[in-house]
Amino acid sequence: MIITRTPYRISLFGGGTDHPKWFNQNQGSVVSFTINKYSYINVRILPPFFEHNFRVAYSKVELTKTAAEIKHPAVREAFLKFAPKLNLEMHHHGDLPAQSGIGSSSAFSVGAIKSLLALTGKEVSAENLANLAIDFEQNLLKENVGSQDQIACALGGVNLIQFGPDVNWTHKKIGISGQYLSEIENRIVLVYSGIQRISSDVTKTLLENLNLKSELMERTCELAMECYEIFKNGKKLSLLGGMLNESWILKQKSNPSAVTEELKEFYDRGIESGAEGGKILGAGGGGFFLFWVDPNKRQSFLEKISPKIVVSVKITQQGSFRII
Repeated sequence: MIITRTPYRISLFGGGTDHPKWFNQNQGSVVSFTINKYSYINVRILPPFFEHNFRVAYSKVELTKTAAEIKHPAVREAFLKFAPKLNLEMHHHGDLPAQSGIGSSSAFSVGAIKSLLALTGKEVSAENLANLAIDFEQNLLKENVGSQDQIACALGGVNLIQFGPDVNWTHKKIGISGQYLSEIENRIVLVYSGIQRISSDVTKTLLENLNLKSELMERTCELAMECYEIFKNGKKLSLLGGMLNESWILKQKSNPSAVTEELKEFYDRGIESGAEGGKILGAGGGGFFLFWVDPNKRQSFLEKISPKIVVSVKITQQGSFRII
């Protein structure tokens, strides 16, 4: 039996510039970090005592004779690609809801691939694991997704991830002191909108007429680099509030599908409750909001944003990890 734990991620700046349709011809940059909320994958070779050959348990339970009959596309294709000769049982548990902007789909892909490779006696570096997950989601599953989530979930930690056009991607771990890291964590308030969406569908609108959005995308990339400099040099974290507000405006302009009237009202409520800035996580369209709050105003913010669901998080340095 193999059990893996893969962290979800929060992308602060640069989202969208990690899509190959953009970075194959332009520069992309993303600053993100992983959090102490996880996707767990439990996989084993199924003993030959059952009528079925495959058992998959997630929000549903599937029992099938062949891998090709499995309805969950990521599980089906992962079984066929990474362990085609085995009869398998897989269970998935997630600390946060799917389709909510915290990289859950990529965390699942990364964890599933790592688990299946381990089950077949293969170990893989974090960088190669990220590349396998990128290829899996973009080329095998044909999803309209970028490349940052797979990298963040595989590597863990606080990273500047840069994309194309000469190379697919590189990354720099951002070294942050314990006290500064605590200051960042004390400013993060993760609030759930209650709206689920499929990121691949939302991203389609971003990719339409991308050549006409160059200024918006370039500024999105610049914000990531500015955040990197702030983190690297330990500058005032209050600077990020205005940057997040600008990022929110850029997202609305570059992808109208990412922000509905309901989400605008949600964001406005966060600002009115005392946040210095904020953003919708992932592609947009629903899921989690991150609000950037002065630690001295945190309690007041939490009281005003109630009864919305707030998730307490810490930044974690470890990427996808085999527990057993």
